[in-house]
Amino acid sequence: MTPTLLQVDFDTRVGCYAWIERDEHVLLAHWGGYTRADGRHIRPCWTLPGGGLEPHETCEQAAVREVAEESGYAVRLTGFLGTGTTMIATPDRAMATDRPMMLVQLVYSAEIADGDLRAETDGSTDDVRWVPLADLSSLPCASLVGVALDLQQRHREGPVVDDTPVDEDAVARIVAAAHHATARGATKVITIDGPSGSGKTTLAEAVAHDLGCPVVHMDDLYPGWDGLAESVDLVTDQVLEPLSRGEHTAYRVWGWTRGDWGRTARLPATDVLVLEGCGSSVGRAGEYAAVRVWVDADEQVRHRRGLERDGETFAPHWDRWSAQERALFGPDRTAERADLTVRT
Repeated sequence: MTPTLLQVDFDTRVGCYAWIERDEHVLLAHWGGYTRADGRHIRPCWTLPGGGLEPHETCEQAAVREVAEESGYAVRLTGFLGTGTTMIATPDRAMATDRPMMLVQLVYSAEIADGDLRAETDGSTDDVRWVPLADLSSLPCASLVGVALDLQQRHREGPVVDDTPVDEDAVARIVAAAHHATARGATKVITIDGPSGSGKTTLAEAVAHDLGCPVVHMDDLYPGWDGLAESVDLVTDQVLEPLSRGEHTAYRVWGWTRGDWGRTARLPATDVLVLEGCGSSVGRAGEYAAVRVWVDADEQVRHRRGLERDGETFAPHWDRWSAQERALFGPDRTAERADLTVRT
């Protein structure tokens, strides 16, 4: 029987953060990143001021304390926006361990009560500033920023730095290949394909950031758990063909919670695009690829990463989805036709 997350023992870290907005600006702290022992790196990014809950303090006290440490401001909490959770799979933990980590993120709204802006010294952040809301799409931001906006029924497009480490050598190889590749149409498309749990998304976000281009995720275009094959035509018709003609495009985004199509995402014409996800370089979609990247890992690692990351949502569908991957990738010879192969 395929195990679910409920059968897996995991560590928990509670973080308390503040969304502080004034005059169309939001207060963000710059996190310095770190390098794992295996050389993979979690990149620096902009995030909300805040941090881990310490013993013998309330969540509200933790948020106020962390904001003061990272910004110099004394703040007054004005409300509770909600929570977000992120699961870091065992293979991607910063420390050697046999358990995944669940990050529980509590987000408060707050206002400045006193103090002067200053950066933290000898801490995990190295800068703090008021960032125009209009500039959020151009900055590499932690996924927490998107969580806070979603809790306010707002949405952000732009580079995301998550809590999964990335292989910088692999990123550099892909970026170099992209610079030397020839576009097949008005847009140079770099596809990052491979089976579930191989680490495509984190790699794609890093590549897109270094190329200064948008990224489209196939997850947004799968019409449910049985829609892998269908997504190839959907991404070709709605995204790749219009961009190849130098046109802007719009595509429907699948709402996984409701099981139906949700919002419409819009993408301006662009010289370069990173397309990430299972099936992104298959069949008709692959005909638009200037660089095909195949990302893979041992099946056991992929399985653990996928189930620990997505838990109950993915567990009942793992075998079913894997069968679709084999049916799609096998006849297409997707891995063999890749320009670059990356193992995570």
